Amino acid sequence: MSLEIYQVILLILIGALVGISISFIGQTGQGVVLPIVLLITGDAFLAIAINLLNDLITSVFVSIGYIRKREFKIRKDTLIIIIVALSISLLGVFILLITPIGNIYGWFIPLFITFLGFIFLYRGFPTTEKLKNTAHNLSQKFLKKSRKTEIFDKKEKKVDEEFAIRGEDIQGFIPGGSRLFYILALVFGIVIGLNSGLFGANSGFIIVLALVIIYGYPIKKGVGTALILSIVMCLGTFIIYQILGIMIKGQFFFDLEISLYLAIGSIITGIIASLYVQRLSAKTMGRSVGIVIFMLGIISLIFYFIS
Repeated sequence: MSLEIYQVILLILIGALVGISISFIGQTGQGVVLPIVLLITGDAFLAIAINLLNDLITSVFVSIGYIRKREFKIRKDTLIIIIVALSISLLGVFILLITPIGNIYGWFIPLFITFLGFIFLYRGFPTTEKLKNTAHNLSQKFLKKSRKTEIFDKKEKKVDEEFAIRGEDIQGFIPGGSRLFYILALVFGIVIGLNSGLFGANSGFIIVLALVIIYGYPIKKGVGTALILSIVMCLGTFIIYQILGIMIKGQFFFDLEISLYLAIGSIITGIIASLYVQRLSAKTMGRSVGIVIFMLGIISLIFYFIS
């Protein structure tokens, strides 16, 4: 199909927003890419496949900066998550292709993302240490103890350095090897698989939340790890879409022109933003995460009502 000049510009701008979003939080551009491609092509399956491909390309380029800084850690819990997610993704794609498509661009998810972004902007990203401190303070108030509790006021940058020195000593709320440890990995794998299969998302933000809050990853290492897992997730789900698309619908879901213009914007801003992120302290990055999520949620809501 031949695109109008305004459509080309819009795709590049949307791609640029996706590049920034993935650089900071590994978050897919699903909320803005899907409605735009759907408006241009009228094909929801094609929109989903293009979003997966764009997330894949962007994640590859953005992850380079994190990999160079060794801001990633693949463990057995992450392997369980990705294996389960790919299996469930196959089921999600199959369900989507054989059933009528409902309103997959609902208002709830963008609204929830907007609310989450506001919370992170106001309070900072909820790292494990912050959650421990909050839980401790709440318990002290509940028990009505008079002594003041100690506040963790160390900079997040020092926390990141401590993790880097300790290497594999990443500890969250859930002890490694416990039953709950594996149950949560299974649950997150199912959620990520359904999210990717049904909605064409890389699920990077869900992975980041799981790694940082539950498993105790520092935020940068969590984003870096999530990007690597997103690459595997996007590639696997995109291939599943093409195979099942041929088997069930008798067609490939791919458009070179649309994918190219999206990729131009995503790659340029993704590379620039990822280099900038590496210079930020984790505390500043946490606030930036709030801004990015908030803006993405608002824009997703706008495109939802437009489409």
